[in-house]
Amino acid sequence: MYYVARILFGGLEKLSNLDAIAYIPLIATAVAALVLAAFLVVVKIRNTAKVSFISFLSLLIIVAACVHTVMHPGITTFSLLVLAAMLALFPYAVLLAFGKPKELVAAEKADAPAAPNAVISEILPDEISLMQLGQEFVLKAADAFSNENGSQELMDIINQKLIEITRADGGVVLLVDDFEDAVSVKSYVGEFPPPYKLPADLPHKPIRVSTSFKFAQFPLRDNIFGEVASAGKAELIVHPEKDARIYQNSPEDFLRCGSYIFIPLKQGEIVTGLAALARKHGNDAFDEEDFSHARLLCEFAATALRTVYNFQEYKERQEMTKESDIALDLQQLLTAKKLPVAPGLSLGCFSDQSSGVCSDLYDVILSRKDRTSLVLLDVAGKGMNALLVMVMIRAMLRLLVNTPQSAGTVLTWANKGICGETLKLDHFASVALINYDDTKKHVQFATSGTNQVYHYAAASGTFAKVSVPCEPVGVEKSTAYLDRDFTGNKGDIIIAFSDGLVEALNEQGKPYSVERLATVIQANRALAGKDIAAKVRDDITKYIGAEKPHDDQTLLVCKIQ
Repeated sequence: MYYVARILFGGLEKLSNLDAIAYIPLIATAVAALVLAAFLVVVKIRNTAKVSFISFLSLLIIVAACVHTVMHPGITTFSLLVLAAMLALFPYAVLLAFGKPKELVAAEKADAPAAPNAVISEILPDEISLMQLGQEFVLKAADAFSNENGSQELMDIINQKLIEITRADGGVVLLVDDFEDAVSVKSYVGEFPPPYKLPADLPHKPIRVSTSFKFAQFPLRDNIFGEVASAGKAELIVHPEKDARIYQNSPEDFLRCGSYIFIPLKQGEIVTGLAALARKHGNDAFDEEDFSHARLLCEFAATALRTVYNFQEYKERQEMTKESDIALDLQQLLTAKKLPVAPGLSLGCFSDQSSGVCSDLYDVILSRKDRTSLVLLDVAGKGMNALLVMVMIRAMLRLLVNTPQSAGTVLTWANKGICGETLKLDHFASVALINYDDTKKHVQFATSGTNQVYHYAAASGTFAKVSVPCEPVGVEKSTAYLDRDFTGNKGDIIIAFSDGLVEALNEQGKPYSVERLATVIQANRALAGKDIAAKVRDDITKYIGAEKPHDDQTLLVCKIQ
């Protein structure tokens, strides 16, 4: 206790006064746990009551959690260690909860004749071994937190221990794949005669059959694995020849089915997988005691596996959040905080992300004396991958628009550069590139993918699409992008937008549409570019209401002065 106190107070010296006050409950918890452990030692010595070693283990874990949190502030490790302390008590609590009451045991001992020591020694080790195996599952689950293959090792241990406790010849552990509506084999140990129909082209050789089984996937119907997972009910099959769900392959002896145990791995009412055990034909069939032991161990196994998966999901979310934060910071560096003053143009824009890192980007480049280049990018995917592709295309376009080449040629060259990359990720993008020459009021543009360009003609009051469909950048190296051009007039408005803008859904599931966008543009044609963009943004927000956008929404408005 003295050394623990020195560690605790030594850590506190590094903290501010406010931090020290905040850590007082942690110190108090550690001291209380140590005092309680001391009392339990006294109880153990005086033999006034039974004290399990698990109680000491849980208290020590709690003390370690408090000490670690004081020395290395952070709620994640503290929470995991406290969870481990609780899980350590779980097998002991289950044994006490489902064991026979002391009064009933005492009555049975009084009524029953004295049992030989040999019989007692056969019963007690079974109960102790079940509790120890459950404890081993929990401890292995804790080890799996920091092990890349921890979940696989845990499943293999569960499988092996189930085989040992039931004296099975083989066992498999399968997990439910919600996306595929199937169960997949994750652990295969020993010899397991397949209770399903083997593929017609599979040779009936032990090594080929077992290898096929190890990587098998079964639908949630028309086979014993899927049906047990769907029903969520454990099955003991003693006479497989009388069960229509068991398929008897033949004629080889190693394929003949013996008895089976199938137990779903459940969290509440949700089945996350199942464990299956087999005895070969000719061996003694499983009995009710084997079935009972297997079910109890599967309760421990399901809890241990769920703990590992919850931690892995939490860790993945944390890593994704960190990656997203980094990518978002980088993207904000690419996005202009303030649009430059472009000769002869009134500009407006906005880009609203649906979730995570936005895959859309706008850019305004004062490339030459006779050219202002406007870019709208919509990259496939999300996160860091999309950002990498976005950076590459943006860099290429910023370099190429400074040449005398037309918009179509610039996109064609950029496409060749992207297609030449050997990145192992999707690198497709929709691009709208608009070049404007204020000296001639000449508009030249080229598009790829889903990005569209529309023109509002002030003289006629018409709003029309002027872009043509073409493949996205990054699909085919030989794609050539064509130029489109026209001469604008004062008051004309050129807009480019990503498909997420017009496809935004309201609460009734109806898209925003180009027609509604045209109405807003025409109604606000007298405003400056930035005000027109703001009106469109407000109208979309009003239209979708509480509905969450499913894609990024980006708009670029260019009004000729």
